[in-house]
Amino acid sequence: MPKRPRQDLTDEEDDSFSEVSLDDEQEPDVFAALTGQKKRRISALEEEMSEDDDEDLQEIIRQATTKRDVKEGTQVIKKAKGKTKITKGEVGGGSFQSMGLHPSLLRSLTLQGFRVPTPIQRLSIPLLLADPPQDLVGMARTGSGKSLAYMIPLAQRLGGRHSAAFGARALILLPTRELALQILKVGKELVRKWHSGEGDHAGDNQTQAEGSKSQSLRWGLIVGGEGMDEQFEMMSNNPDVIIATPGRLLHLIVEMNLDLKSIQYVVFDEADRLFEMGFETALAEIIHRLPPTRQTLLFSATLPKTLVEFAKAGLQTPRLVRLDAEGKISTDLKMAFFSVKQAEKDACLLYLLRDVIGVPTGSNQPEVPEGKGKKKAISQYAAPHQTLVFVATKHHVEYLTVLLTTAGYSVSQIYGTLDQTARSIQMDQFRRGITNVLVVTDVAARGIDIPVLENVVNYDFPTGARVFVHRVGRTARAGRTGWAWSFLTTPEIPYLLDLQLFLGRPLKHRASLEDARAWCDSLVLGPFPRDAIDQELESLKSLDAEDTSIQSLREIMRKGHGMYERSKGKASQASYKRAKEMTKDPTSYGLVSTSTPTHPVLFHKSTKAVSQAKAVEDQVEEEKRTALFKVINSFTPAETVFEVAHKFHKGKGIETTAALMKERRRALKKAVDRAVLASVSKAEPEEDDEEGPSGRVIAMADEDDIAEVFDAPSSKGGKKGNHDYKDSAYYMSYVQKDADTEKGYSLRDGASFVEQARNATFDLAGDEALLEQRKRKQMTWDKKKKKFVQGDGTGADNVKLVKTESGGKLPASYRSGRFEEWKSKNKKSLPRVGETESGRAGLTGKRYLHRKVVEPKRLDKAHVNYERKARQWKKKEAEAGGTGEGEDTRQPQRKGGKRAALGKRYGGKTVGRVKSELKTVDQIRKAREVAEHRKAKNARPGRKGKGKGRR
Repeated sequence: MPKRPRQDLTDEEDDSFSEVSLDDEQEPDVFAALTGQKKRRISALEEEMSEDDDEDLQEIIRQATTKRDVKEGTQVIKKAKGKTKITKGEVGGGSFQSMGLHPSLLRSLTLQGFRVPTPIQRLSIPLLLADPPQDLVGMARTGSGKSLAYMIPLAQRLGGRHSAAFGARALILLPTRELALQILKVGKELVRKWHSGEGDHAGDNQTQAEGSKSQSLRWGLIVGGEGMDEQFEMMSNNPDVIIATPGRLLHLIVEMNLDLKSIQYVVFDEADRLFEMGFETALAEIIHRLPPTRQTLLFSATLPKTLVEFAKAGLQTPRLVRLDAEGKISTDLKMAFFSVKQAEKDACLLYLLRDVIGVPTGSNQPEVPEGKGKKKAISQYAAPHQTLVFVATKHHVEYLTVLLTTAGYSVSQIYGTLDQTARSIQMDQFRRGITNVLVVTDVAARGIDIPVLENVVNYDFPTGARVFVHRVGRTARAGRTGWAWSFLTTPEIPYLLDLQLFLGRPLKHRASLEDARAWCDSLVLGPFPRDAIDQELESLKSLDAEDTSIQSLREIMRKGHGMYERSKGKASQASYKRAKEMTKDPTSYGLVSTSTPTHPVLFHKSTKAVSQAKAVEDQVEEEKRTALFKVINSFTPAETVFEVAHKFHKGKGIETTAALMKERRRALKKAVDRAVLASVSKAEPEEDDEEGPSGRVIAMADEDDIAEVFDAPSSKGGKKGNHDYKDSAYYMSYVQKDADTEKGYSLRDGASFVEQARNATFDLAGDEALLEQRKRKQMTWDKKKKKFVQGDGTGADNVKLVKTESGGKLPASYRSGRFEEWKSKNKKSLPRVGETESGRAGLTGKRYLHRKVVEPKRLDKAHVNYERKARQWKKKEAEAGGTGEGEDTRQPQRKGGKRAALGKRYGGKTVGRVKSELKTVDQIRKAREVAEHRKAKNARPGRKGKGKGRR
């Protein structure tokens, strides 16, 4: 072993080391253990710092630890991918490696394929890891990686290690069960192989040795549709992270009387959906139980710029990260909008699935090989033809499922009131490719990530732009392309116009097939081919004859759709006005009619089978055919039937009718000429006029016209005689600059002006107590009592009611006692927050085994049965081998709270003398007679008076 070289110290170094006392040298060097730096630097830092600079010391340690993690992270990436395979952006500024993530966490991200952080991750993760913790509101379009943006800081802050102190440290609230299951899977994969273990579910059986798997983070899932006993067991196993839906979590908190003061990290994912109607009361109760020192995060794809609606989440000076400047939806998403009739929606859906998307019929259930019981392994990635169909209500889901199944498609279904086990099975079948079509309500519009899903169909058009963004966000995720197909009836056109204002894209009914970006940059509207839809309508009649339940389900769906129409929000008044103008000229705007050309996307989708030139030729032929139909429909005969009959038949009555029709024709001709002359004189086309979509000449508006209509400042100074005395420096419009975008992000789509004004008001005093008193004093109408009652009418005596998973309402403080029964049954109890958990999976249930030997009591000689018990005792003692003599008899000795057995197995008796416990027929009959006699005796009326003897 080579000798260690001796280092010669200078005088200055000797002086610096001589100042350190012996006691200081014997103390453990925590700084050097964390940072890997020498003692020499620590001593120099201690000279510069005072004793009260603990915060500065912690900051230095944190910076040194981050620097160490950055250095080790580079080595992890090189080992995982190799030095030659590292691409640009994986190492250096703006990468995961530069954020100071733990090497195990960085290795997990690299192995899962997350190389470069997305914009929302690049901005959010450093802010969330900064010290001190800061609240954050994050917004980015769907598929941009918002889940990892808060899961990575969560794993980093918790250290990837399970805490022995009882109490959860992080809480993630989500609106749907499917999204909760997906986040649980992401979290477990993220902390896999951290500290030689992987993430566990808190309800799993903890039988493995301490220090391996039990040291990793424990995850708890609390969603509706699961058994309460299993969730009691899971919460008693001390999970570190709770992933929950609000309704079931509040039920569990009240039932178990949980203490949430240990929560450090709270995430509201899909926050706009969480704070809508139905979740407000539950969230308010949960937030009141959280500690004020928590770090709160709000994430969603659609959030209003004003955080007034989210003030109830308890945010304290939050940072806003909002990435909606470039686009609200993915730039790789292609969209097509079809104008359809309500009665032809089913035919249009069948045509779209078969001829446009190309969904195959038949089941994809794997075959079981002969002689083997296991099924074939199926890929977890969806096929390109798999389609997600969004409908309005669960009645639509049931109807379309039966209809498409009868048509030969393999279909899955999901809606809110479906059992959780069934929902998981249906989603798993669609993910694995066993089914090709998934019919869902808006319950699956949030956060669900289905790999390689390319098609989303809006069977019922959403009422708000915010819902449309979430629906179509299920496709074209993480850089992939996708298609969004939407059906539009005439009453739904105003919602399309609101969506156009929200997205800021033009509305067209024609598109060039050569332009590949036409479907991404504009909203193309058009109908389906008339002859194809007529054929599908005929095929629907055969499906009705094949399955008789379709007609009854269709009728139920129509009634449900009527209730849905009455309950949905309204579009803006300007959109209704524009929609009315569009319906007057359907051909010019691509609405369904006999003369409207077919949607150009149908020719674009056919280019996969035929050449581009052939597709363009087919489109030209379709336009000629549509023009011919337009001419035929607009044909008016020169003479009526009465005038034609006058040429062949003579008569006084026929001549009178013919003359009357001629006079009527002259009057109508004059009226038409006057209308044409008025329209031509009003238009007055100029040089910069352009040709409209229907061949008409449309006058282009100049800046003065825009200023006159929209009160915008004109560069020309206005028209003659029109003076504007408003100073733009001091004039503030009542409409904000981005009002259309914020209306699309608002939580109350289509709310009336009165409701919006009520929510916009504020009290200068800000006294919540006065507001509560005012609510308690006001009178509201109670539908059940049929009278006015005091209070806000929340419940009986103004008790807060919480909506359960089944739709019923219960008081927020209601406890059924199920947890008390579970504790007594399993002999377990919850420790207090902060206490150290025991070795049995974090439980503190105490089970006592009584081994104390109790001295037998002496028999009471004054007792009536003393002589009989004394004889029995002597007899048993003699059988046990004793003498049986002596007057000092005692009761049998007790051990463990029970009468101790005398002798060995049968108390000293032989097997033949042991009394049988099986009763005979006579014994059973006698016991029944005694019981009936006692029952009859107890039912006798009592004797009146006192001191009377028994007769």
